[in-house]
Amino acid sequence: MKYFLIAGEPSGDVLGAKLINELKAQDPNAEFFGIGGDLMVSAGMNGLLPMAELTVMGIWEAVMRLPHLLKIRNAIVEEIEKANPEALITIDFPDFNFEVAKRIKKRGKVNAKLIHYVAPTVWAWRPGRAKAVAKYLDAMICLFPFEPAYFKKHGLNSIFVGHPICEEGFTDGSSNTFRQGHEIGDDVKLLGLFFGSRQEELKMNSKVIKETATYVSEQVENIHLVVPTLENLEYDVIQLVQDLGIPAYVESDYSKKWDAIAACDVGVAVSGTMALELAYAGTPHVVLYKAHTLTYLIVRLLAKVKFVHLGNIIMNKKIVPEFIQFQCKSERVSDAVIKLFEDEKAAKLQKDSFLEIRKSLGTQGDERPSAKAARYILSVLKKKPNKEPVKQKAA
Repeated sequence: MKYFLIAGEPSGDVLGAKLINELKAQDPNAEFFGIGGDLMVSAGMNGLLPMAELTVMGIWEAVMRLPHLLKIRNAIVEEIEKANPEALITIDFPDFNFEVAKRIKKRGKVNAKLIHYVAPTVWAWRPGRAKAVAKYLDAMICLFPFEPAYFKKHGLNSIFVGHPICEEGFTDGSSNTFRQGHEIGDDVKLLGLFFGSRQEELKMNSKVIKETATYVSEQVENIHLVVPTLENLEYDVIQLVQDLGIPAYVESDYSKKWDAIAACDVGVAVSGTMALELAYAGTPHVVLYKAHTLTYLIVRLLAKVKFVHLGNIIMNKKIVPEFIQFQCKSERVSDAVIKLFEDEKAAKLQKDSFLEIRKSLGTQGDERPSAKAARYILSVLKKKPNKEPVKQKAA
């Protein structure tokens, strides 16, 4: 079979690569085309466009790049129609990917099954999206157990496969391996800095994170910094931390990420997937986030949840301190970080809660989430084919 995949962010690239490998294992003659990152290309996908061309953060930022994104969207639609795949698999990045899927459905030139991987957070904001996507998608793959119900009630075939974090190896990281590899003494306390996965996140949040590191180093003795990041951001991150005057270990090797996280005594992270990974790994941390003011105000107006950290949302209480937008001040963040270093009870409370969060992210049995997702996709493709597409005039 022929698959066309679209991922617009690093987390989607990781997810897409695992999915490609599982689909190849279950469908040896599969062909893969689409848009993604280096991991998806390495897994065997014929990349048609660098993923960086799509990546954008926030509503205001998207508006500023709208003409460029529309041009790319139209080109991608044409490439999908040219490839004529059996399946179009869009991975996260919902606003862009849903527009592509909707346009494919409307034009009616291909008979591909339209499958979305990573359900939009309709339980957090814009709940009307569940009904809207059910009109043009054929299937939804969900990461959390409570999500399928939101889509099934609108007739959309949906499944919970488990969160990909379950197969990432975060619980297998070795603090000793990281410390020995960098010759870090046992008396050194390690503060993890997680700047995010996008240039915009670095731009908006790096100042507070840097100031937090400085304040913490002044209050907690013998602090060193652990700074896991992505290869494409490594240079920028090195520039950010090199003038702090604090020993820092910047790690962009993905295979060493788990050891780096395990080595951190406490972390401070831009809210997002990384924060959930820290919770899954059992690392005490705080989260912060600043976006363009317009983006923040619109999201806050539409939001249906009290928290931004997925762990807090799952537990329905603030386990991890959150410092969002106008509350994102280095003095407040550093006080919370210092408390986690000095108050064993506070750190233990987080760790105990993280065990509960970890349980909620898995699936029954030993099947990996990506393997279950691949099996589900193949089951969708084996169902009775869609009716012959109706030719419609392109919009």
